Amino acid sequence: MQQKILLASMVGIIWLVVFLTGKVMESYSSVILLLVFMLLYTWLITLAMVHQKRMETRRPKKPVNEDYWPKVSVVISAHDEEVVIEETVYHLMKLGYPNYELLIMDDRSQDRTPEILTRLGETLGAPYRYHLRPSDAIPGKPAVLNEALTITDGDVICVFDADAYVEPDFLRKIVPFLADESVGAVQARKVIANANENWLTKCQNYEYSLDSHFQYGRDSVRGAVELRGNGQLVKREALTEVHGWNNNTLTDDLDLSTRLHIEGWDIRFAHKVPVFEEGITVFGSLLKQRRRWTEGTLFRYLEYAGPLLKSRKTSLRTTLDMIAYFLEFLLPLWLVLDFVQLGWGWITTGDASSTRIISSFLVVPVFCISMSVALVVAIIRFNRPKVMEAIGWSIITGLYFTILWFPLVFGIMVKVLFQKKRRTRWDKTEHTGSAHRQSRDLTPQA
Repeated sequence: MQQKILLASMVGIIWLVVFLTGKVMESYSSVILLLVFMLLYTWLITLAMVHQKRMETRRPKKPVNEDYWPKVSVVISAHDEEVVIEETVYHLMKLGYPNYELLIMDDRSQDRTPEILTRLGETLGAPYRYHLRPSDAIPGKPAVLNEALTITDGDVICVFDADAYVEPDFLRKIVPFLADESVGAVQARKVIANANENWLTKCQNYEYSLDSHFQYGRDSVRGAVELRGNGQLVKREALTEVHGWNNNTLTDDLDLSTRLHIEGWDIRFAHKVPVFEEGITVFGSLLKQRRRWTEGTLFRYLEYAGPLLKSRKTSLRTTLDMIAYFLEFLLPLWLVLDFVQLGWGWITTGDASSTRIISSFLVVPVFCISMSVALVVAIIRFNRPKVMEAIGWSIITGLYFTILWFPLVFGIMVKVLFQKKRRTRWDKTEHTGSAHRQSRDLTPQA
């Protein structure tokens, strides 16, 4: 109920802003103000990223702390993962790290996953371990990870999805990010392994590149970098302080990220350390996943808005970065309210500024073009295709992202306002083993 009241209040505030700015800016859409702010902020963090990259080339690289090699507990939550889990285990057994354990948590699987884990346990030795959860255990990945905390002793918890693929030196490259006492977690760069399977997986891969671009920029300004679930490492000390994962969330990674920031922990982004996963090949399944992500993200902001603003541990940069990131979720709602006011004015007065109508309708194309420009930079940075190929796919991915994002965000906001009961369980994403089939051809780019 508290989240609904807060969201309803935000709707009222936006409506008031739309009404007042409509009186002042009679010839232009008030949404332009928000759009301009978003674009300026995007270019600000892009410039920060470019500056950091230049500094890295001009200054000698800091030596790795040779004394910081904490024990890492690699944990995977596996629910009906018979297709991929065995090959994932064999890959992770090859991690070239001096001190780690590998724990596969079977989450009440109904397929052959428990049988496979048991058989592997009879043939594999350390660092492999497995745990079969009973049928009456609390369902869901957060509950699985919380249970894993009680049966592991690593100083760092590394979380992978059941279909993850990483290079053998993954831990050696990413663990040093945690050497700083103020850093509580680090996220690897996510890459779609089967990007060339169809246009949808390619768009997802470039969308991930855009996310990495922004994450790298946020890391450059020491902003609110976020965990992405697969390929995340979190210090046990930090997890203890925030009381582990939240069992009642749709996005455990984002929820944890926000609580870590509230407690003053820094999160880093390892843009040169990739983790590969399967892209979804069917649009219907992708839509289910993105609905969950969007709903979980919105609830995360609504639930922790108060604690974040009151926190004395969170840096000002992190708070401002998180607020700026949240404002993008207001754009679809703001645009709809702008059209409502525009229509109401036309009905009641019979007059509407053609310039304002045009400016309102231009918001979505301008947003799409802006995303496409950012995508060109991100695609070239992380994928290194030919320039014309990058431009072509940036346009396609920009359209894909805009068409998916605007109605999805607005629809979730309406759902949150009017739903009777909050959803806390989510549909499982099916894995086919594409990440492992493509692993021989994967060539990570810096």
